[in-house]
Amino acid sequence: MDKQKILYIDDSAVEREIVCRMLEGGGFAVVSTGKPDEGIEIARRMKPDLILIDLHMPEMDGCAIARHIRGISQLNSVPIIAFSASINEEEKKEALIYFDGFVEKPVDIDLFPDQILELIRAGRQESGALGEESGGEIDEIAVAEGEEELLQTMERIRASMSHDLRTPLTVMISYASTVGREKAGGLTPRQKEMLEVVIDQGFQMDSLISELVKLARETLDRYGYEPK
Repeated sequence: MDKQKILYIDDSAVEREIVCRMLEGGGFAVVSTGKPDEGIEIARRMKPDLILIDLHMPEMDGCAIARHIRGISQLNSVPIIAFSASINEEEKKEALIYFDGFVEKPVDIDLFPDQILELIRAGRQESGALGEESGGEIDEIAVAEGEEELLQTMERIRASMSHDLRTPLTVMISYASTVGREKAGGLTPRQKEMLEVVIDQGFQMDSLISELVKLARETLDRYGYEPK
């Protein structure tokens, strides 16, 4: 019996190695890449059984990658799953236009392969229409010459927050959670309590980053700005 194929797109080499090992150990054939454009092309050639995409990447965010893949007709039946350390309700509402489900980091090593198998079996979820917004269309504002540089700066800040701040934060939350679940050995009650504080503060920071990134993205969209 052929192995089910997973395409995993994530700019973090550490995350890719960990996730690939877990999925391969669960009997899947996994292809991964940290380059969004390469991932889109691999999806076109490979036609995987499921595509797993990290939501927050500097070159192109997960929603943009999923939007491109949704435009490839031969992939219409392939479920696309968002992968993130935390997904707030506003992000979920936006992402469900393009994604068929969510997997939250850090994953449970023992349950993760079964979770992916269930998502493959569930298939595509018609939860949103491609390119539609529940709140109606947003009018684009023409960009004056003097505003172009300002928008470029805002995009660099948005990308930096989404990647340079979030990537190390995701790793810290993931490892703290793994240690807190005693996957690396036993802990004292005080050590568990301290790790819970670290994880809680990490998620609070991630939520703040999400809000700032969302605000920047909404502003850029209003001006119809796309990164060059």
